[in-house]
Amino acid sequence: MTQDYLQDIVSPEDPGFDDKEQQIPIRVNENPAAPPPSRGIRNISVPERTRPSYGAPPRVGDDMRGVPHEAMPPRPPRRHSRLWMWILAALSLVVLAGLALIAFRPTTVTVTPKSQAVTFTDAMVFVAIPSPDPSSTPSTLSYTVHTLELEDSEVVPSVGTTHVETKASGSITVYNNYSSAPVRLIKNTRFETPEGLIFRTPAEIVIPGKSSSAPGQIKVTVFADQPGEKYNVGPVARFNLPGLTSGPMYAGVYAKSTTAMAGGFVGEQPATAPGALNAAIATVRARLETKARESVAREEAGMIALADLASITFQSLPHTEEAGTGVRIHEKAIIEIPMVSKDALGIAVARSLAEEDTVPLTFVPRETLVAHEASSSAPTVGVDSLTFSFTGSGNLVWKVDGAALASALAGRDSTAFQTIVNTFSGIQEAHARIEPFWKKTFPANASDIEVMIEGPETK
Repeated sequence: MTQDYLQDIVSPEDPGFDDKEQQIPIRVNENPAAPPPSRGIRNISVPERTRPSYGAPPRVGDDMRGVPHEAMPPRPPRRHSRLWMWILAALSLVVLAGLALIAFRPTTVTVTPKSQAVTFTDAMVFVAIPSPDPSSTPSTLSYTVHTLELEDSEVVPSVGTTHVETKASGSITVYNNYSSAPVRLIKNTRFETPEGLIFRTPAEIVIPGKSSSAPGQIKVTVFADQPGEKYNVGPVARFNLPGLTSGPMYAGVYAKSTTAMAGGFVGEQPATAPGALNAAIATVRARLETKARESVAREEAGMIALADLASITFQSLPHTEEAGTGVRIHEKAIIEIPMVSKDALGIAVARSLAEEDTVPLTFVPRETLVAHEASSSAPTVGVDSLTFSFTGSGNLVWKVDGAALASALAGRDSTAFQTIVNTFSGIQEAHARIEPFWKKTFPANASDIEVMIEGPETK
């Protein structure tokens, strides 16, 4: 119960009042002592809450003890840690990819075959016969004929008109499926189409004999028996030879064409001055010959073209009218290119050098190699033997059977590598790389061994 302080005040007139003892000093402007705080639940003071400032760092001196954890400003993201994680992941992928490449790389054997440089002289003369020929042997040098046809034209001034009669012409392939011996056909031999049109050969031809797997064949140019456009026929599936009708060769000797005959014409054409016409023809044929030489120089795989021995035949095609007062003349060049096999030539070169010619050889020419006729006669390409020599140089290269080498190495220990290589006489040196690198034996399957043969320089 609250105490009444007024009751404790004693009046001065009251007995027992002592002035000195009972005087109570009164202090001006001084509050009485605060009563002790009550400990009731309603009197618990709540600390002042401050709004958190997200993203801003706490100020120095701030008391953060009263701030709840949720109200604390978030920590900045640890960007550097995440970057290092991505870098480590990328490096791991690179390492794994590298190991995979190493593990799956094929085992390789690099071989350098034996070779010998060859410089030709005029004393080294070679003879090649038309191929295939029953009298030839594996060591006989033979040649095949590759035929090209090129066309070009030129415009010259026209002077009136003139009557023209020209015969159609084109290429056919003649087959000998009758005998293994060559078949010789005389000049002007007739070839007949199913419609009864006759074409003739301008010279004697010799068809090689057939082999066990294919008939002998030769490609020749034929001309129509008469002028006119009706002879400009398309490809013919079979030409028969009327001159063989009564004999056993009729069914086995025949011809086919894969291109159309062209050039047949009878009628009026724009005329040209004789001098202008001859000059234009000479110009066109010179261009055709240049193109022909460039075409001959292109080497086919495994073959060497005897460019200087090529035969070029020119043929004049019908003229055509040009806009204005001109006429366009057309010329065709038929190029027959003799070609020899590099392997067969390699054997012939080895024989001329008194080298062993019983091992497989091939010849790799340098760019400067040129063949030229070594006989005073004028042989017919595809019919006669060719006598020739070379100027320039090349390399005689021993052939290595890569498949046989891989089979010999399959499943063998790496220590046996050199011993196995020494059994191949055509190898100059060889190096092996077994994959994966921790293995010491070659793969058991020969197909898993890749043999790479490095050839000699040909420039």
